[in-house]
Amino acid sequence: MILSRGIILQLITFAVITVVGVAVVSVNYIGVGRGLLGREYVAYVDLTDSGGVFSNAEVTYRGVPVGRVGPIELTETGIRVKLELRRGERIPREGTKAVVANRSAVGEQYIDLVPGRKSGPYLDEGDPYTIPRDRTTLPVSTADLLRNVDALVGSVNTEDLGIIVDELNRAFSGSAEDLQSLLDDTDRILETADQAYPDTKRLLDNSMTVLDTQRGQAANIRGFARNLNELTTSLRNDDPALRRTIDSVPGAVDETHKAIHQLAPTLPVLLANLTTTGQVISSRKAGLRSLFILYPVTIAGAFTVTPGDGTQHLGLALNIDSPPPCTEGYEQVKRRWPQHTAKKKPRLDAGCKAPKNSSTAVRGPRNFPADAIAPYPQVPPGATAGAGFPEGGAYAEDGDGDGDGNANAKAKAKDGDAKAKAAAPTAQLANGNLYLSYPANSVEFAGYDPTTGAVYGPDGKRYAMPRTAGTRELGDSSWKWLMLGPLSQ
Repeated sequence: MILSRGIILQLITFAVITVVGVAVVSVNYIGVGRGLLGREYVAYVDLTDSGGVFSNAEVTYRGVPVGRVGPIELTETGIRVKLELRRGERIPREGTKAVVANRSAVGEQYIDLVPGRKSGPYLDEGDPYTIPRDRTTLPVSTADLLRNVDALVGSVNTEDLGIIVDELNRAFSGSAEDLQSLLDDTDRILETADQAYPDTKRLLDNSMTVLDTQRGQAANIRGFARNLNELTTSLRNDDPALRRTIDSVPGAVDETHKAIHQLAPTLPVLLANLTTTGQVISSRKAGLRSLFILYPVTIAGAFTVTPGDGTQHLGLALNIDSPPPCTEGYEQVKRRWPQHTAKKKPRLDAGCKAPKNSSTAVRGPRNFPADAIAPYPQVPPGATAGAGFPEGGAYAEDGDGDGDGNANAKAKAKDGDAKAKAAAPTAQLANGNLYLSYPANSVEFAGYDPTTGAVYGPDGKRYAMPRTAGTRELGDSSWKWLMLGPLSQ
């Protein structure tokens, strides 16, 4: 039988593929020729017992296969297991442990290498390294496991076990739907927890920060707790006084309410009129500041003349030419002696030209302190100026806070216009002076400008108040007569 050329080529190709496949399987899986090719290196493990491990069992590093178990040799104190490991797997020498573990329940053992450090030296460097016995772990033997299970089962009282089974049967009988619902809800809880895992992780990470902060502030927290304990102790000791105070609060609040209710018509008027006093004080701020500075010094110096020995010590000091007068700027002014008392037109173009820091007596308006210049109080413009009384008059009420005061106010509001007219002053002009006459039992307030004498009355009209204020000479304090005058009627 003659084979065609195509069939011969196919047979040759199949034979080559077979040989290559067998060679790859033999080298990679069976391990034939690995040592000759230099693709593996050797390490050893000393064990007291095999633990069920066998030759050609798998060797893993961090759970990843890295080689096979080679021949197992007996020693005087145990066995020595040869590990055939693939090159390229950098396994540290120092600290690495060899654990004989079971891959499944049927007892398929393998050796897992657990590193103890990350840096070298490594197992593939130098002579073959032997992992000592104190860094190995063997699984529990099947015989010991069965004996322990038998001892556990034998220790259980069969009668008690029967009672437990019966009670469990009664407990779960007919609750299949509830258990199914519980399992379904548990599954949903786990799904929700899985979805919220990023938030849960951030919460745990932030909790570490919070705990670290609390640990760092432990001393302050203990101090706060100690102070809080002292505070609560004081509150407990003062409990009777606190109770009396709390009991008294309603009465005090009621009295305060009555006072505010009775002052409601007149208190705004008083506060409005106090703006005039505030304006006067603000315009004299520089003088008041000097007064407050010099008053303590003056009082303290007054006691120096009475040292306490029953006598008073006085002296006289003439400070002539201290400081000397200013002459700079008066060069063209003819000196006038005190004996010349005739009238003479003053030189308005002459003045002290010395600098402010001169040692002479510097004077003149240009040297007046800038911070001492303050505006005079301003009078409210227009016909609405002047506080006066509110429409309908301002009268205090004697109500007890239960509503009677409001009723009285409504009753008095009806004749408010008549009372306002009766309380208005009458004015008479004689010899260039304005005389105001107030009815008995009436007090009125008005805005007043002491520089011009202008007065805006409660009726909104503008009056001219002379400084004499009738027959009483008060000078610059005439504005006081606006409040004191009616009281003397």
